[in-house]
Amino acid sequence: MISTGINGIDEMLGGGIPKGSWVLYSMEPGVDGQLFTISTLFSALKKGLSCLVVLPHTTFDIFKYDAAAKRGCPLEIFNKKVVFIDAIDRERIEKSSRKRKEVQKKWEARIEKLCTENDVDVVFIYVDLINDDLGLDGALSVANTAKTTSKTTVILEHLNLDGKRCIERFIKKYTFDLIISISSSFRTHPHFDYFTLMHTSWSTVPKRSVPFVITEGNVVPYIPKIVVTGPAQSGKSTFITSASDFGVSIDRRGTTGDPTTVAMDFGWLSWKDFDITLYGTPGEPRFDPIVPNLLNHAMGVILVVDATKPQALERARYHIQLIKEKHLPMVVAANKADLPKTMSDSQIRKELQLGEDIPIFFISATRKSDVRLVLESLINFITKFTY
Repeated sequence: MISTGINGIDEMLGGGIPKGSWVLYSMEPGVDGQLFTISTLFSALKKGLSCLVVLPHTTFDIFKYDAAAKRGCPLEIFNKKVVFIDAIDRERIEKSSRKRKEVQKKWEARIEKLCTENDVDVVFIYVDLINDDLGLDGALSVANTAKTTSKTTVILEHLNLDGKRCIERFIKKYTFDLIISISSSFRTHPHFDYFTLMHTSWSTVPKRSVPFVITEGNVVPYIPKIVVTGPAQSGKSTFITSASDFGVSIDRRGTTGDPTTVAMDFGWLSWKDFDITLYGTPGEPRFDPIVPNLLNHAMGVILVVDATKPQALERARYHIQLIKEKHLPMVVAANKADLPKTMSDSQIRKELQLGEDIPIFFISATRKSDVRLVLESLINFITKFTY
């Protein structure tokens, strides 16, 4: 297996990329995704694999300085087994013939020669300018020449100007083993880039999208965080259990004999093209010092209150104040609405001092449909929230 060099992706792929694979990193315009190919290249070099890098858009010297700076690696890494075809080589090939077919043959001959002479294990091709010169079929034919053996892995980087149509074409028409799309969210706040495992040939990994940030030369998956908070015994743990594909709850018996969370609840679910982590805060006052920290980096908050207990709403006002201080989007889930003596919308708004802009949903946290409605409302709220 060949490591992608990217946190999280190797695990999602079952250990990395099998040798002999066809791989495509497809980037949308404006996305900072260059580190994906660079990370995989550096991982291959560190492992001692022989590499060919095809750079029609730049020179070897410029690339090595830029790549080492982005990854935070010493230039000495390029002293290992790596050969290049760069923009100077492209210019020579272009000048040697005006006919596209002849240009394509010279590209193929050059790549095949270098792969054979250097016993290349992994080929990295920045394919866009070759695509401009030869068309997509011609560019992929050039790339196919690199597979001098069944164990040669070919990794392409491609600028996607056509969106989903382009990805669908790559999946249906060309036999790639792995396609990773690197995209940017449409929302203005909070804005994030994300990668999507669009296709794998060797496993049944479901299509999933993961936001990421670039930190100290590494691509770090950034999973959106939603905090579920509220008074004790309001139903936060039940809410997270109903919402999640799977989760963990850490509780014990409280003074009333009912279970109460003593650390945090965690839940994970797939939603709207990316994975979400739900963090449930403990409701007991003695745990108040940890709640502000849990709200850090959250994309939104669900405040769960017991719709049958007016006396608990004073405690909920404390949580609302924390949420306002963090300037976070929030919705309210009025739980246990299926029980008698449920408070009205106007009563809850008055007690919590909430304006009409904050949605209140009357739910039973045991019903998945109720819980998912609250989540969908919050996600829609997040996309429209003014930060």
